[in-house]
Amino acid sequence: MLTSDLVCAATGRLPAFAAAIFVLSDSAVLQRSSMLGLLAALALLLAMGALGVALLRRLARLLDPLEQLVYGVPLGVVIASLVLLALAILFGLSPLLVAAIGVGSVLAAALIWPDWRSLRGLGMHRFGEQPSSGIVAVQPRTIWPALGLLPLLVLGGFALRWALFWAGGLNYTADGLWAGHVNIWGDWPQHLGDVTSFAYSANFPPMHPRLVGHPHDYHYLAALTSAAWVTLSVDPATSLTLHSFLFSLLVLGGLYAFARRLTGDRGVAALMLILFLLGGGLGWLLTIADLRASDTPWATFWQQPWNASRQGQANFRWENMYFAFIMPQRGYLYGMPLGLLCLTLLLIGVEQSAARWFGLAGIVAALLPLAHLSTLLSLALITPFLFLLFPSRWWLLFFGVWVLLAVPQLYIQQGGERGATAALRLQIGWIAKPDAWLWFWLKNLGAFLPLLLVALTQPDLLPKRVWLFLWGFMPAFAIANLVVFQPWDWDNHKVLVYWFLAVSILVAALLMQTWRRQRSPVVRGLLVVVVLTMTLSGLLINLHQLLGRSRYQLANTEEIALAELVLTQTPADAVFAVGIQNNHPVPMLTGRRVVMSYPGWLWTHGIDVTERERDLREIYAFGERATALIEQYGVDYVVIGPGERNELAANVAAFQSRYPVMISTPNYQVFDVR
Repeated sequence: MLTSDLVCAATGRLPAFAAAIFVLSDSAVLQRSSMLGLLAALALLLAMGALGVALLRRLARLLDPLEQLVYGVPLGVVIASLVLLALAILFGLSPLLVAAIGVGSVLAAALIWPDWRSLRGLGMHRFGEQPSSGIVAVQPRTIWPALGLLPLLVLGGFALRWALFWAGGLNYTADGLWAGHVNIWGDWPQHLGDVTSFAYSANFPPMHPRLVGHPHDYHYLAALTSAAWVTLSVDPATSLTLHSFLFSLLVLGGLYAFARRLTGDRGVAALMLILFLLGGGLGWLLTIADLRASDTPWATFWQQPWNASRQGQANFRWENMYFAFIMPQRGYLYGMPLGLLCLTLLLIGVEQSAARWFGLAGIVAALLPLAHLSTLLSLALITPFLFLLFPSRWWLLFFGVWVLLAVPQLYIQQGGERGATAALRLQIGWIAKPDAWLWFWLKNLGAFLPLLLVALTQPDLLPKRVWLFLWGFMPAFAIANLVVFQPWDWDNHKVLVYWFLAVSILVAALLMQTWRRQRSPVVRGLLVVVVLTMTLSGLLINLHQLLGRSRYQLANTEEIALAELVLTQTPADAVFAVGIQNNHPVPMLTGRRVVMSYPGWLWTHGIDVTERERDLREIYAFGERATALIEQYGVDYVVIGPGERNELAANVAAFQSRYPVMISTPNYQVFDVR
């Protein structure tokens, strides 16, 4: 309740956001953290975010107050987290260092802020203004008439929906830790492992916690920020869920601000949010088919509104933007605001024909290697075409700054190797087979595809420069249908996220223009039906989760207890041999380094673990080379539990006869093999 009161006091007239915070505050996960720790974590976030807002206030005054907030906070957090990373490598991650980062961020923001009297310029009464360098300029008004009813309903609706979601995103119950969505169950053991590796296992300089001896070739900056919260006595699950909720709201605001700047239209920006975050193809037809085939259609519907397995079998592969990317793949929480800020600065640079905006955009893009590699790749595909559409010598400044600052980071991060991009290959048609390519996209995008084709032929739909700017995103679609960039071909979805954002803006502009020009109830009714066909899949996915149909256990109470014993009874730098399931409690909940973890993750990152897995299996079978391999990988402890016995055929008797048992629970034994 205290959190809700604070937010209400701070935001004045934002009841949806305050209510969202109140809903989240009732989460069982948050209750595992001390209120003092939570307040300290939020204060740290505000301090780090203030740095970015101050930087944009001084260096990018053509951004409006909303843009300065929703882009500035992530910018500041990323910069402060990079500083934290450098200092943690030197001194280790500690509460004192985290507090120093917070104080330093506040002091830096105070020094950078250009004019303290201009604080009123960030007041809520200006959040509804159009961008000062955008297509439309309006006089300052209060937020209510300025934003309009549709944007308020859409922004508030998503805030409340996500508060309900994140209240159960990770949940402790009497029988263990549960994930509120299958994608959290699939991806978040990795994110939990990164957080705990920084907070509990002194992983500085960062090395791969799930593949001992290998560089940590992943964008782990969001995990480092959450780890800083953990040092302030916040539970790791809380640090992930609360951090994800708050940054989901910033992403939401960033998407709205980006569309509003490009279109100069609040209604279009609000409709774009609906299309982008709920939009999908014709997969909902499978749900209707299941209902028609059922003797009890309503019971069938409430039991399973969305059948993901059936969708995949029918080759419906287009994913919901929030549940497939922003929510589970936490790099988007930093990558998307930075990507939108970079694109906004480039658009201003094109409008102003001024070098400084291109230089600033290059600096922002150079922050991406440790923040989000997929956004880095997406910008690398989009910006060359923007250069061709808007030629200027200042693009050389953008690309020069970007390459100069980003390449050294990538070299260190990837250990001098190409990482996942080493799997780059030609794959014409992407994942359309066995469907014909055109039919694949028609059924996966539904009305989006024909409406996009119409919008791309209407240069008067938007201001000419903006229409051309969005055209610059389109080649990414062609490239992604010809070239696969990573080992798993599905990952080309990540290249298409920003393309789909441009599609959603164009389609929203076309629909809104048609709505305003056509007063006929029949035409408007048809438009509503069209939008419903484009968003029904997303609505069903949300309903499926809201009904608790996508809930999976990450760890039972014994596994949580095992992790706590490992944390208290083993050194922070200990190396473990563990099973290869994605949610093994040791790498997930303690962050201790392991010989190798779930091979599916490692493969998608471009790491060949064939030899490593063979060695791990020999260790567990206690073959002839087991002792030598234990020494080779520096293994201190070997865990044998259900996963190791079932998947790795662990020779329990051999370990029991040679090594002492360090930790024992009903189903797990930890052997000290030092």
